[in-house]
Amino acid sequence: MTASSAPDHGHTDLITIVVPVYNTEMYLAQCLDSILQQEHSNLEVICVDDCTPDASADLVRDYIAKDPRVRLITHEYNQGLGPARNTGIKDAKGDLIGFVDSDDWIEPQMFRALLNLMKKEDADIVQCSAGRIADGKFSGSYPNASGSRSSNIIHSMFGDSPTFVGAAWNKLYKRKLFIDHDIFYPPVLFEDVATTPRLLWQAKKIASIPQPYLNYRFRSDSIVNSVKIETLLKRIEGLFDGAEILYNYSKKNDLHSFEFIMNYRKYMRSQLEQNVRLSKANERPDLMVGPCLEKLEYYLHGSHEHVDYYFPDKVGVMKYLENFAKN
Repeated sequence: MTASSAPDHGHTDLITIVVPVYNTEMYLAQCLDSILQQEHSNLEVICVDDCTPDASADLVRDYIAKDPRVRLITHEYNQGLGPARNTGIKDAKGDLIGFVDSDDWIEPQMFRALLNLMKKEDADIVQCSAGRIADGKFSGSYPNASGSRSSNIIHSMFGDSPTFVGAAWNKLYKRKLFIDHDIFYPPVLFEDVATTPRLLWQAKKIASIPQPYLNYRFRSDSIVNSVKIETLLKRIEGLFDGAEILYNYSKKNDLHSFEFIMNYRKYMRSQLEQNVRLSKANERPDLMVGPCLEKLEYYLHGSHEHVDYYFPDKVGVMKYLENFAKN
């Protein structure tokens, strides 16, 4: 019997789904419809208006008038994706929590399947895979090993063949993981990469199913994929800020793992390469490559304890990135 066809034990379990809302009016209705049409219907949908400049908040109000499960919380000023998720976590009524970004959509069985899996395995975090949708076409799924694990699997997020998706949006969590351990999303890019490992460190058991129940909309104009110089520099800052958060957390909680260091370092290096690649691919690389390398040099040639931890060979890494930029 598959996870999606297993008996639904969970209609009494309230799941809070947090949807950060910012400038996604053209996608938001598809997102909310897919949540409200879930086979597990005992839901609370918290939409967090992060001072969106479009009519997204008005659209949410239309949904509130039709469905009492929908709520709207409005930020006084724009804070970013991570803090918007935090607002939902703190205000949630459900003991279980999930996240859906407002430009994505989910399959009807997603949260029923995840809840059944969580109950079957007595897990603290469960996840499904996600399909990548580019220009309206399916372009593959994120790698995701099925089964349950009670040992530390933090390293499986990174490295050459990751089997655990680091994103926030394909999972169901016990809310107490966030609240009891004071784990929240930082106001930086790659906020989930800086947060998911901390949740995994605290989870006693994690379980996965391979089905791609979430549809991740790949948008070339999204903040993660944009190649504007401001975004490029924020990408670099977010990567190193996340590395510092994980370093401080692992140090404070005595979670040193050589395997995690090596795999996280591989992830970081590939992302740093990607930033140089994006700077070179811009229509004005003469204006992009220099600032990109300067920002990388700030971290890799500076006195940053967390950088030294992951990159004891940081001088060589910087030299490699400089050569990569030239070729």
